[in-house]
Amino acid sequence: MIAVRQLNSASFAPYGHVACAGQGITKSIRADTVLLTKTPSVFQHDAEAVDLALDFYDVQPEGDVVRINQAERHEHSSQMFVPMSVTRYLVIVWEGHPHESTAHGFIGGPKDVVIYHPGVWHHGIIALDGPGHFASTMWRTRGGTDVEFLPLETALETRLEEAVS
Repeated sequence: MIAVRQLNSASFAPYGHVACAGQGITKSIRADTVLLTKTPSVFQHDAEAVDLALDFYDVQPEGDVVRINQAERHEHSSQMFVPMSVTRYLVIVWEGHPHESTAHGFIGGPKDVVIYHPGVWHHGIIALDGPGHFASTMWRTRGGTDVEFLPLETALETRLEEAVS
């Protein structure tokens, strides 16, 4: 069973960044009609990851029990997910290699942007309560080594009625 908690900057720090408007250095611009937030979030990447890519994910919601059969990571780049239309979503990450470490779950809201550190093992973004639409960016290599998938030896699960809301 995967323990699930609310997504926030402090709890997610070992795995990446959580960003949202108002968290960071803010200032008013354009005659006080816009509040600009400059976050401390960074998009790390190595010399092999040279092309910044923009992808979109349309994610159907999971049922009451979420089963996790696979992990993935991006060794060369951070990966960011920006919710465009979603009520809540689930982020699953591992402390280290999935066969040797514990999985952690975090529930994000419609204004929570998630940025995985390079090399962090995670599951694909999971929509809760209804369909989710996300924009995603990451740096890609030109050699096709952007992502590594790993089937789990034993499937993991979490029951959404037990998850933090």
